[in-house]
Amino acid sequence: MVRSSPEDLTESYHRARSGCVIIDRSAVGRIWAHGPDRLDLLHRLSTNNLNGMTQHEGRPTVLTTPLGRIVDYLLVLNLDKRALLLTSPGKSEAVQQWLCGFIFFQDDVTLQAATTELGQYGLYGAQASSVASQLAGAASKLPPHHALPLGESAWLLRGAAPAGFGYELVATPPLMEKCIARTMEAGAVVAPAGLHELLRVEAGLPGAGHEIDASFIPLEVGLREAISFNKGCYTGQEIIARMDARGKLAKTIVGLRAQQQLPVGAALRAAGSIAGVVTSSVHSPRLGWIGLGMLKPTVAGSGVKLAVGDSEPALQATVTALPFDS
Repeated sequence: MVRSSPEDLTESYHRARSGCVIIDRSAVGRIWAHGPDRLDLLHRLSTNNLNGMTQHEGRPTVLTTPLGRIVDYLLVLNLDKRALLLTSPGKSEAVQQWLCGFIFFQDDVTLQAATTELGQYGLYGAQASSVASQLAGAASKLPPHHALPLGESAWLLRGAAPAGFGYELVATPPLMEKCIARTMEAGAVVAPAGLHELLRVEAGLPGAGHEIDASFIPLEVGLREAISFNKGCYTGQEIIARMDARGKLAKTIVGLRAQQQLPVGAALRAAGSIAGVVTSSVHSPRLGWIGLGMLKPTVAGSGVKLAVGDSEPALQATVTALPFDS
């Protein structure tokens, strides 16, 4: 078991900023989609254009309700005669059930749980590209969301990185053990799973159960890259297209800085009125207490002071541009 004390987390954090860490990401859901209609199904049910995907190409997309609210954020990786869907942690079963509800008799597609069959680890940090190159020489030239096969049942995927270059290793357990050993030989250090959450918040990326939630629409939480505004109909399209055309969102994701911990779920108040909510909160060894929040755009400018929660005297937070290094 990887140690996860505050001291271990701090040490791993600094390692990520200068070197490379490897983090267990087994909680991420994994689903196989088999059949010639697999991409057609996902294309008509989600926000992005999934037509014309080449082998080993991945694209992010979002499943939404008829009201445009987030069901889940997916990464769809197209492989030979099948596709691998990466869901939010713990959402594999729910996503599979949701998708199955839209499969009709004419659809030649089958969904199969793969979370147990395949493991997943993340390679993150300033030297992640160098370490990944020990697994595949072309890793440093891999475009975002594309993958390289490392064997019959192993892939190296360039992902949305929470710290510098980032990659996801997806493989069966025997191949995963070999891949992890090679990364450690190349200088990667195993880090606690909690480091991913810290790096995610610093990078301003939305997270499952925090910003990736049924309370919000994809545009509000910064998932524009996962939306195509030129494709045909999908569930929730009308709401999302209307909000984009008007250029007005009810909420927007922001960074928050404070002198003490920001309680997740606490109201954010501007001039005494509720203007948003705290959605993520971590302590950064470099930046102190930081968090993410969903806030009305009218008070989302960098430097705006907000009151947090209902305590007296009120905890104060300052709106900060994302990512926090910007």
